[in-house]
This record gives sequence, structure tokens and C-alpha cells, in this order.
Amino acid sequence: MGWCALCAADGGWSRRRFLSVMAKAGLAVGLLPRTGGAFTVFDESADVTIGREADPEILKQFGYYDSPDLQNYVAQVGQRVVAVSDTRFSFQFKVVDHPSVNAMALPGGFVYVTRGILGEMNDEAQLAGILGHEATHVNSRHGAKLMTKALGSQIATILGVGAAAVASRGGAAPAAAMVSSHLANYMLLGYGRDYELEADEVGLRHARRAGYDPRRMLALLRWMRRSEMLRGQQLYHGFDATHPDTSMRIAKVDTMANLLIAEPGPLEVKGDEFRSHLDGLRYGEAKSQRRLKIYVVKPGDTLGGIARSELNEEGRRFELASLNDLRDDADLAPGTRLKLVVSGTSPSLDLKLTPQ
Repeated sequence: MGWCALCAADGGWSRRRFLSVMAKAGLAVGLLPRTGGAFTVFDESADVTIGREADPEILKQFGYYDSPDLQNYVAQVGQRVVAVSDTRFSFQFKVVDHPSVNAMALPGGFVYVTRGILGEMNDEAQLAGILGHEATHVNSRHGAKLMTKALGSQIATILGVGAAAVASRGGAAPAAAMVSSHLANYMLLGYGRDYELEADEVGLRHARRAGYDPRRMLALLRWMRRSEMLRGQQLYHGFDATHPDTSMRIAKVDTMANLLIAEPGPLEVKGDEFRSHLDGLRYGEAKSQRRLKIYVVKPGDTLGGIARSELNEEGRRFELASLNDLRDDADLAPGTRLKLVVSGTSPSLDLKLTPQ
């Protein structure tokens, strides 16, 4: 993991500067070594403080997506998943206004999903899998462990230097805010190979325990793998070379999902309910002025017919099939909801666009 991961748009910090300020912040919010247990830079109360300080930075960078219905829906699914975990945190789930296919978590219970990843999902079970993954980062305190690894043997020395600095200048509180700002950038990169695989496994267990079909997370990862091959770049926590290859994640989730479906309890998918909440969702880059329109299948409909009547081009049935995780010759059940990508200025989608 390169130090450039901690660089900011304003020119970035040197490693020495970051470590020094981290120490001061530690004194401000109790980020001191534990005794009688594993050493971590943060304790749990500090997780919450750091997350709360960094939350405005995330919303400033990405924007809060202005849709109360979608925000409430995502939060409800997230709370359903964390309710079956052994969490000690109070969670907040938020949708941010960014086209990337990504999600992230900050220490203390702050979880974010982009509108970009929501637009590529097809059911509530997939959303539950993603939120379970991110909640695991929080519950397992991957942020504290990651920062402890990053600081390594320098922690004790830097804490001592920070103590002297704070005693002489009283700069602890501003330092906490400064660290939170850069921590927001840091956590956007994900948590590294081992922690990502742990989050896949534990998050999937929690989604299953909450009543969702774990195989749908597998379907989402397979879509991501296909998209990566076409785009030539990794999606969802794919910014750093330390992250597990998506094909590795697919193999592990496949094994886990097959074990989990044998457990008693419902295997909910909720595709139509999920897609109903995406109607009007901004899709892709803001400048493209595209939105998702949710179409309800009528008797006798085919993907080609829908593409011809709704998108004015029958050949776009392949786009519809991919977007909705279907074969292009799939039989469509009346009443099923499908996602269509349309122009935001289309008369069939009476929505007012605002800049991202």
C-alpha cells in the first residue's frame, strides 16, 4: 500500500506530518494503546469520533443523493442486516451522488453506497450483501487495525512527541478534524486483501441470517468481473493492488453461498421491490443527463419489443438484458419491473436535473 494513498488534493501530506498529526488526534479522542489486549491506534469510542469527523468530508466529496425514499430504503435494509450481527455501534447508511461502482465504510458505523453501484444492482439481496460487507469492516474494526499496521513501530514514539506538542500548543481538537479529513480519502481505497475477503465472508453470513439469498451477491460479483474485463479496470474496492482479484472473491463467495443456502430460513431476493426504488435514479456521469426508468412488463412483452417502443432501437435489447441480469431472449413475466436507461430530458421521464 503506497503512501500516496493518503495524499490530498491540496498537495498532500508527508508521512512524518501525517504521523505527527495522528498522534495529536489520538490524545484528543483517546487513541491510546490498550493494555491487556491487542494494540490498536483507536479504541471503539475513538472509532465513532473519527467517523463522525470524517462523515462531512465524504458528503462534501461525493454529495448526498437527494432522494428521501431511496435514502430511507437503503437505511432500512442496512439496519435489518446489522440487527443480526454482534455490533456495538450505531450505524448510519447513506447514498452518495457519485457514478462509480463503489461502497465504503468509516470507523464507528458510517456506511456509504454510491448511486453508481445501486444502478447496477438488481435486487435487495445484493444490496444486503454489500451493506453486510461494509458493516463487517466497521464491526471488525478494520480501520483501527489498518492504521495500526500503517504506523507500525513508530506509534509509541510519535504519541510521545504528540503529547509534548499538544501540551505546549493545545492543538489536539483541530488535529482530530485534520486526521478525519485525510482518513476519508484513505478509507476510499478499501481495507486490503485479507480484510476484504473477511468482509465478504462475514457480511454474507449476516445477509443470510437476515433472510436474504446469498447467491445474489455471487451474481453481482460475476457481473463486476465481466464489466472489469470490458472496461479494463477493477470495480468496488478495486483501486489498490493489495485487493483480492474479483475472480478469487467469486470462488470464495460461491463456496460460502452454497453452504449458507442449506441453513433454515427464508431466501429472499426482492428484485421488483428493489427496482421500484430506483425509478428516476441518476445514471452514469451527471453531464450525460441519463436516468433509470422502471418499466413494468406487460403481457406479450419481449426485451426487443420494449427496446423498440421505449428506447426507439430494438438492438438495445442487449443493453436491457445486461442491465437487468437477463438473457437477451429471456421470457418476461407480466408485472416484472425492468430498468431502462433513458435521457433525463425525455418526455417519458418528467424529472428536473440538478448538477452533481
